[in-house]
This record gives sequence, structure tokens and C-alpha cells, in this order.
Amino acid sequence: MTKCPNCGAELRFSPEKQLMCCDYCMSTFSTDELKEADKPLTAESADRADDVMSEAQTAAQTKRDEREKREFEEQTRVYVCNNCGASVISDANTAATECYYCHNPVTLSGRLSGEFCPERIIPFKLNREEAEDIFRKFIKKKWFVPKSFRSEKQLEKIVGLYTPFWLADCKTNAKISADAKIVTVHRTANYTITNTKLYDCDRAAYMTFEKIPADGSRKLDDDFLDAVEPFNYDGLTDFNMNYLAGFMADKYDVPKSEIIDRIKNRISGAAEEVLKNDIKGFTSVSVKEKSVNLIRTDWQYVMLPLWFMTYSFKGKIYQFAVNGQTGKTAGLPPLSAGKFALMLIAVFILTLIIGGFASGFLGW
Repeated sequence: MTKCPNCGAELRFSPEKQLMCCDYCMSTFSTDELKEADKPLTAESADRADDVMSEAQTAAQTKRDEREKREFEEQTRVYVCNNCGASVISDANTAATECYYCHNPVTLSGRLSGEFCPERIIPFKLNREEAEDIFRKFIKKKWFVPKSFRSEKQLEKIVGLYTPFWLADCKTNAKISADAKIVTVHRTANYTITNTKLYDCDRAAYMTFEKIPADGSRKLDDDFLDAVEPFNYDGLTDFNMNYLAGFMADKYDVPKSEIIDRIKNRISGAAEEVLKNDIKGFTSVSVKEKSVNLIRTDWQYVMLPLWFMTYSFKGKIYQFAVNGQTGKTAGLPPLSAGKFALMLIAVFILTLIIGGFASGFLGW
């Protein structure tokens, strides 16, 4: 059976569509596209393919990969939160006592399977002091947050967290059909004449997209993590257990087969924009139909750095994060109803006072 190049599920032939179809991620492929999927992803990878590894080199690489997974399994510890179910990953020398999501105690579960060993990692560039300073600047102008949110005790809850991400390299066939207009206006002494010419425009292209990110954690909201992007992927390096020392990590619980639609949506919008921008010389361009088909997707499982903090306020958990590489922030702080009410009262009193002075001054 032929495997889906995007999610690895079995493909079936659809007589109706005359295409190979994946029932899991809903991708479709022609035989030519499946042949294309077997080719190297980029010219760079094609050059690398010319330098074929010998059998001995291949075997050595396999042994190194197995050794890395074995070391990862032996040197990591997993702590499970009985309250929210989070799996807290740390190196063997870290004694985790509290869940960084809900601040409840966690209990040692054991070792983590080698399959969760990431391929690449972006190490932290910002230290704890820098992250705390960014948080202080972030909160400085937030007038209506609870006093405890500004406290040094709250800052103690910031943890360095490696969060799981999938990076997708995709081959794509994209097509659009668009209505394009050229509008000209002529004015005379008595009339304004508008002339509109309509055109049907089609564009198609074979595209390659690299390192399209999607987070692999159900516990962190997608929009929340999108807000701390982008990461500079030039900083990716091969994973080493030493990078975990002094930090926590979260294992993925969203397999790549479940995020292929999100990857496709990101690529679909970008591909449409590229093709639309190629239609030049018109007053306006409106896309009426588009087709974006992923031919092949190559995946990398990576860990990306965040300085992460949660705050519990009136039964709700608020999350705040600093990109551990770039310093970009994300998070919505809690609102203190008491402080907000005092502000409204102050504004009301000030309005009355100003109104009283105006009445006296104008003789009302």
C-alpha cells in the first residue's frame, strides 16, 4: 500500500475522482504528484542526495539516532499533574514539585519514551533576569491588574519551558482563478465617464514552503503561541540533553496527523497571496476559485524556548509568555474589578466637579 506523503496514512484509489485519496487528512494525489513527492524537496537537498551515504555510514547514523533516543529515555523524568493532566518533563537532576500550568503538586511518573526525543532545538537566548525585566515592562502600564500580579512572588513562578512544535516542509501545487478589472475615468465639462474592462486570469505554480510551524501541545492555545512567533529558525541546532539542564519541557500530545489541516490552511493563504500578486497591471483583482494541494510534507519535531508563567485569579488561569529567543511577549493580564470600579467612580466625581465649575463660570 502507498503511504500518504503528508500524514503517513494508507492511500486508497477513488474511482470517482480518479485520484489517490487519504481518508485521514483528506489529501488527494495524482500518480504524477506521487512520483514528484518522491523527489528531493529542494535543489539543496537534491545536491545532498548526489552525495549518497554508504551502507556503513547509514548504519552508523542509525546507531547514533538510536543512542540519542536511548539517552533521552534514560535521562529525562516525567512528572504528571493529577489536577490538569500536564506532563512535566525535566532532566534527571531536576526535582519538579509544581505544575507550571495550574500550580498544583505533580508526582513522578517515570521515564519518557525515546519516540518523544526531538530532532532539533532552539536553545534559550534570554536568561531569567531578562525575562523578568520584560515582564515588569509589560505590566508597568497595565493599571487595572491585581496588585498580586505585580508582586515578586508572582515573578518566582516564571519557568523556562521548551514547548513542542512540528515544522513542516511542503511541496505544493496551487492554482487560482480571478476576476481582474481595469477601470479608467474620463471627465468632461458635463460628464464623468467610467470605463471598466473585465478579465479572467488564471495562475498556477509549483511551490516549496519550508519550516511552517504548528504547536504540538493541547494545553497551550494556538493563538497564544502564534502571538510569540516568529522564531528565528537559523538558531535550530541538533538536540542535546544538556540544553534541558535547568529548564522544563512539555512533550507533544498532538501528533502531526492532526495538524496537517492547520499547516494546509497556512500554506493555502500564502500560496494564494503569491499567485494573486503575480497578476499585475490591473485596478483590482478578486480571487473567485483556488486549489491548493499538498504533494509531500516532511516533518521535524523540535522544541522551542519560552519563559512561561500562569496566574490564577477568581477561578481562571491566565497565561503569559516571553519568546526565549527574541523576547516577544504574549498574554492577556487579569482585570481587577475593584480597581476598575474605583477608576469609574473617580471619573464620575471628576466629571461632576468639572460640570460644577462650568455651571458657575457660565452662570447656569
